[in-house]
Amino acid sequence: MNQKAFDYVTGIVIDKLEGGYFHPDMRTNNPSKFGSYHRSGETMFGLDRHAGHSLFYKSKRKSSDVLTNMKYIYAGDYEYKSPEAKKFWEIVDKANARKNWSWNTRGGSKEKELKDLVGKIMFPQYEFLAKTYLTPESRTIIESDPRLLFHFIYAVWNGSGWFKKFANDFNKAVKSGVTNKDKLVQQAINSRTKEGLKVGSSPNSLIKQGGEKMAKFINNIKLPKTVGKLNESNNSIVTSLMIALGLVSAYVLATKYIKK
Repeated sequence: MNQKAFDYVTGIVIDKLEGGYFHPDMRTNNPSKFGSYHRSGETMFGLDRHAGHSLFYKSKRKSSDVLTNMKYIYAGDYEYKSPEAKKFWEIVDKANARKNWSWNTRGGSKEKELKDLVGKIMFPQYEFLAKTYLTPESRTIIESDPRLLFHFIYAVWNGSGWFKKFANDFNKAVKSGVTNKDKLVQQAINSRTKEGLKVGSSPNSLIKQGGEKMAKFINNIKLPKTVGKLNESNNSIVTSLMIALGLVSAYVLATKYIKK
């Protein structure tokens, strides 16, 4: 998987479906406006520092209560899981976002850096869920089309249960012989808006609404040439250099042999 291309598609998820900044203090100060955010912790680009705790920190949460857990976070009681997670929340903390940023702020001059860090944070989680729930054939198809990858990157935000549901639907379609990517894109939309409306007996209107939003733009998702292809190896440049050096070495040895 090309990390640069993965980051680009992740950026589209953020721009199209995820919002900017939110802090629980906003709910406390204006409950009538932010009452529906009663379970949200400090959130940036859909990454919730409380609910998504395991994405950022090594140890388990010390409290399930949002405000209590935020105190532990600010006290530095948790060790970060990765340099990218640490950098992401350090940018937010150094900006004193809790006091200086309004609702949906996108990071100002730090927006691009924050987006790139989201890609690095989400990639390992995508890899884990893809290896766990997608068949090799399904994954090969998904990682050759930015539209399908968009669907499954967004599924990481939706949570492991929904990722599994979407993966099962996709695997079933591929196993039945559907390999046309346009048809599989429509299958992905249907998985959210129709079959994906319920997991067990619990309806989820937010998943349905997300699918309806996706349907309006997903077929316009394309990769710019500057980010390369999705299925390019992250080490493709290094590999090319090694091949080039090998050819040079072979040429030098051949020249010496001919001179002899």
